[in-house]
Amino acid sequence: MTKKISINSWSPMMNLETEMETEMEMEMEMEMEMEMEMEMEMEMEMEMEMEMEMETEMETSKYKDKLPDSDNKWAPFTSRIDYEVAKWAKLRGASSTAFSDLLAIDGIIDRKLLCRRPRFKHEEIIVANEAFDVYSRDIMECVKALYSDPDFSPHLIHAPERHYADPDKTIRMYHDLHTGKWWWSTQASDHTYICKELKTGATVIPIILSSDKTQVTMFRNKSAYPVYMTIGNIPKEIRRKPSRQAWILLAYLPTAKLEHITNKAARRRTSTNLFHACLRHILEPLRVPGEDGIAMASGDGVVRQGHPILACYSADYPEQLLTTGIKSGECPKCDVPQDELGSPDIPVKLRDLAAILAALSLVDEDYGMWTRACQECGIKPVFKPFWEELPHANIFQSITPDVLHQLYQGIIKHLIEWIKEAYGEAEIDARSRRLPPNHNIRLFMKGISGLSRVSGTEHDQICCFLLGIIIDIRLSGNFDSGRLIRAAHAILDFLYLAQYPCHTDQTLALLTEALIHFHDNKSIFVDLGIRTTFNLPKLHFFRHYVHMIKQYGMTDNYNTEYTERLHIDLAKDAYRATNHKDEYTQMTLWLERREKMLWHSNFIQWRLAGDPLPQDRLPPDMDYRRSIKMTKHPTIRRVPLESVVRNYGATFFTEALAHYVVCTNQPGLSPAQLEQEASHVILPFQTVAAFHRVKFHAINAHGHRDSTVTVDSVHCQPPQKDKRKQIVPARFDTVLVNEDGGGTTGVDGYRVAQVRIIFTLTSQATAALFRTPGILPTHFAYVEWFTPFGQPEANHGLYKVSRLIHNGERLASIIDVSDIRRSVHLIPKFGPVAPREWTSSTVLELCSTFFVNSFSDRHAYLTII
Repeated sequence: MTKKISINSWSPMMNLETEMETEMEMEMEMEMEMEMEMEMEMEMEMEMEMEMEMETEMETSKYKDKLPDSDNKWAPFTSRIDYEVAKWAKLRGASSTAFSDLLAIDGIIDRKLLCRRPRFKHEEIIVANEAFDVYSRDIMECVKALYSDPDFSPHLIHAPERHYADPDKTIRMYHDLHTGKWWWSTQASDHTYICKELKTGATVIPIILSSDKTQVTMFRNKSAYPVYMTIGNIPKEIRRKPSRQAWILLAYLPTAKLEHITNKAARRRTSTNLFHACLRHILEPLRVPGEDGIAMASGDGVVRQGHPILACYSADYPEQLLTTGIKSGECPKCDVPQDELGSPDIPVKLRDLAAILAALSLVDEDYGMWTRACQECGIKPVFKPFWEELPHANIFQSITPDVLHQLYQGIIKHLIEWIKEAYGEAEIDARSRRLPPNHNIRLFMKGISGLSRVSGTEHDQICCFLLGIIIDIRLSGNFDSGRLIRAAHAILDFLYLAQYPCHTDQTLALLTEALIHFHDNKSIFVDLGIRTTFNLPKLHFFRHYVHMIKQYGMTDNYNTEYTERLHIDLAKDAYRATNHKDEYTQMTLWLERREKMLWHSNFIQWRLAGDPLPQDRLPPDMDYRRSIKMTKHPTIRRVPLESVVRNYGATFFTEALAHYVVCTNQPGLSPAQLEQEASHVILPFQTVAAFHRVKFHAINAHGHRDSTVTVDSVHCQPPQKDKRKQIVPARFDTVLVNEDGGGTTGVDGYRVAQVRIIFTLTSQATAALFRTPGILPTHFAYVEWFTPFGQPEANHGLYKVSRLIHNGERLASIIDVSDIRRSVHLIPKFGPVAPREWTSSTVLELCSTFFVNSFSDRHAYLTII
């Protein structure tokens, strides 16, 4: 029997196998096709790559052919170093880590640039069984670096000199350090050891030191304690310019707060001893050369026997106390009792150095005797102060006046607070906001009472108008405001006189007189309940100014303002260049590299320019000569005459120009003849070229103009829109015009005027109008006149002027721009209360009477007298 097998039981499997085989074949075919496509794509890619390589080679060849030196692989750079520096500059930037990367390039700065100044060394000073880190330089190497600098060699001073202001040599002048009496008494006195060595070419090398702790961060309360030094052989005109590198960072002192010492008295004592221990170690190399001398070669190769002697120590009041060991509240120079500091009559004399040194010498014998002896001498028991063994040094003599902290940040700061309390902050602010603009005046549009952390620069800016804004304000209680005005006037006189570039015996008498005037009128502040006493050390120090100027020359020889400026370059910038970890090692390295680059830069400039021409040393020029600088092209080339009248406010421009033409062509006419002739003048033009600004540059004693600094300027511009489409108010400044033979000082021959427009005429117009066009000025000004100068007011010494009006119209003229001596700032006569409708931009038009501000700047104070 045949077994039947059902087809339904096996056919599905057969079909599945068949389908799988078919699918596998199809997949294989697809894979083969994909492989072929991939091979084709790879071939195409290879072809494209080959084409790109060929194109790249062609482009590279073209780029290489364009380079100036195709054989140099670093071209267009001359070397790998140049290439790396350029790459760093464009790709990295100036961050601290980027700077480290730059300096890591082999051959930059560290290896190839020479070091002209000594390197810093890290040492530890042990005080109270605790080690403190000090980073310092060898001071004698610093002295040699300054003394031998070729940049300074033509200017070095090796001997004291006496300068006189008159041919009979009766009026002595004081300006640089070598014109003072200290250098004479140290080097030229028959009683000094150095004088005996003069035959061998000995000279004093005055050491000027300055120290001041400063903040290097805004928020982390991180501080640095730099000590700076320079030598008095370098003239002050060089020393006070940071760009000349005449000051050297001598050391960074420890800034430890000693918080582990819980007793405050012990902490202060340890801090003082630490300061003196560090400076004693740093200044130790001065002892033997200061006494015996040392061979010093200047930059010109001449060798002299130099005696480095501490001459001046420039510091603020806390630093002066720390340096001298005097108690707070007392004078660091003299022995006037603390409760007599405000007296103008009590005699002053320097502290007895011999007695103090004798007391200090007892420290190794008996502690109790030492402390009692120091107390009797009026100093703190300081363990071996750094100045104790320095030869020919008297630290109490060396403490110098400090204009920045004693005047601007001292008595001027107090005076401003007293004035605000006497008159009220609201009225003082209202007047401050309504002053007319001027090149030398900063406008405090929000007033001055809201200022916080006011700097010395801001106090200086406030002094420029402080006296003028308090003239008409009445005091409460019917007190005489004249006494307060006279007191403020005296302080400002003292401030400006103390900053003269050069003094004589006569001007020093004015300085003494100003201080006497303040003491004569200071009681007004007591009557008003503002002050009870004036026992202020900074005010008392004013009595030492005349003596110190005679000893060491003018205050700009030792003003801390210059060393404060060094904080930016040598402390704050140095700190910002670090990663703020172990910062002093990085700061000192940064400074050394900076000095190398500056030195090499000066060397490059010398190679390019050659040796400078020799110049005679001249005393500072008290005339403050200035030169006018006009721009090459006008601000607006064509201003229509109707716009001159409408926008510039030159109402009688055509009439004034006609009068100028007639006066030039026909001098000597009577007023009636002048009017008749002017009526026949027809102007052959309808537009003029206008200039909106005149600049003034200073001229030094050698007759050279410094075109890099604009010391004054005059604006005369109509209303205009700024970049934000905001209206900028018109500004027409007032000037001092030389009408008839004005001199270098005083107001005789001068008159105040307001400039409306400065313009030029075309050569065709000039030829048509004037008979002798070749001798005419190139620039003219349309000005509106004020009344002539009278006598200055008794209390404040300012001149009062008013608008010159005739038949209800302002009198105006055309003048030569060269007749403008300088800008002049006018302070409105506000009255008891400043009119609130006045603004800074409209006050010159709305007010009719003004006071000529002679305190706007040093030049105005010197000339408008």
